[in-house]
Amino acid sequence: MSAWSLYFLAKLGLYWGQFIGLHWAENLLFAAALAWPLKGRRWHLARHVLAVPVALALLYHDAFLPPVSRLWSQLGALASFSPDYVVELAARFIAWPVVAALAGLVLAYVLLQRRLRFTTLAVLGLMTVPLLPAPGFWARTGGTAATLNPLEHGEAGSGPMAPGQLEARLSAFHATESDKAVTLPAGITPGFDIVMLSMCSLSWDDLDEVRLRDAPLLRRFDIVFRQFNTAASYSGPALLRLLRANCGQTPQAALYSAAPAGCYLFDSLARAGYRPALLMNHDGRFDGFAQQLRDHGGVAAAPAEDSGAPVAMRAFDGTPIHADGETLARWWRKHSADPAPLALMYNSVTLHDGNRVPGLASQRSQETYKPRLLKLFAELDQFIALVEASGRPTLLMLVPEHGGAVRGDAVQVSGLREIPTPAVTNVPVAVKLIGFDGLAPGQAPISVERPSSYFALASLVAALMPGGRSVGGREQLEALVRELPGTDWVSENDGTVLLRQGRRSDLRSPRGDWTPYQP
Repeated sequence: MSAWSLYFLAKLGLYWGQFIGLHWAENLLFAAALAWPLKGRRWHLARHVLAVPVALALLYHDAFLPPVSRLWSQLGALASFSPDYVVELAARFIAWPVVAALAGLVLAYVLLQRRLRFTTLAVLGLMTVPLLPAPGFWARTGGTAATLNPLEHGEAGSGPMAPGQLEARLSAFHATESDKAVTLPAGITPGFDIVMLSMCSLSWDDLDEVRLRDAPLLRRFDIVFRQFNTAASYSGPALLRLLRANCGQTPQAALYSAAPAGCYLFDSLARAGYRPALLMNHDGRFDGFAQQLRDHGGVAAAPAEDSGAPVAMRAFDGTPIHADGETLARWWRKHSADPAPLALMYNSVTLHDGNRVPGLASQRSQETYKPRLLKLFAELDQFIALVEASGRPTLLMLVPEHGGAVRGDAVQVSGLREIPTPAVTNVPVAVKLIGFDGLAPGQAPISVERPSSYFALASLVAALMPGGRSVGGREQLEALVRELPGTDWVSENDGTVLLRQGRRSDLRSPRGDWTPYQP
């Protein structure tokens, strides 16, 4: 096997260091093919030439990277990334201590190849893999991050479930969700406006990473969901789920097929007397985002154009991103005199990975995330004050699409969201009732600790509409919140499914294999 032993020794080191996985049978078979004795120099040369693409493909297969089919399907989107963002992304896959260790391995091989049988070491190392406890992500010990609370799930302490049991659980979940539906009250005049602030790349894990979990803005809200699952790790599917909040959670593929008319939240609001509107601080063209909302989300209103707000930064593809505060303020001042009740969906990509902010010393997304977040929160706080000053009762909802994976983990580098982990899909959804009668200012938010999702938001709107601008008081609001439906934790992204039950999380790959997820 000669120098190929370095390939296997390096992979063993990366595996035990939890940088990659290791498909043991495939690697052992590849090692056997390389060690098989051959006669003739030409056969040896041919084997080495053929082994190179096989080695690269096997390394990719072992790494925690999206399937090649996924990369191929997203090639057009990836091609639009700016060159400096591509360089930034590539750098995240390089761990310099690992590079130094690999260089040391090569040096040891050069110096000791005549004294040590590296091939024997590589083969013995491969043989020991199934005999020793697997590290990190692959450890079948059950359990997941300590921040995941076992609420309403009595099986938190049970052992691992067989793949068939997990498939049955997933099927039962979708069957239960398919029966869910909420209908907005008819025949009443809406007594308040609705403003949904859809924010890209904001999760509880991101807030923890930048130490802003207790940000003052969140304390201004009346209701805060602590275990809200977006069920998606990318913007398009997350927004479609929000726009279909009147019905239960469907598999991701079903989002791109027609749903029953009653499932579309904004269509239902329009029939209830609201004037729907769509506003963005970007052009909505990347990956056909705005078109998806119209085609599959039931949003009839075209995005408002030419807001006149200044450009605050440039997106990862070089397109302009307008300032959130000014974009919202200009729209509100223009429409707040409208006597019809308003239903605004505002989408912001201010926190998206790869944005470039003029004036900041660093352009690395991980370093600019906190300054961008602080500015966003300050501008949202100003917008809330503007709505309060207008005197229009408003149900304002902060609904992040997904997290930014700012921290990353052993399985996904920072910014990568292919696996819809709780760190990505558990987001700080918050609700503020502005100008409603019966609520005293300055009270702590009502905290919702049970797993919830979009159906709870549609149920909240439906429950508030009959009362108009009155909720009766704090106790009545707390009682209403207690009655909001929960949703078991299932998140999904293009064939990858994460099923969470209490402290356990199990991951199904696009190939259909189930593995306990323990970053």
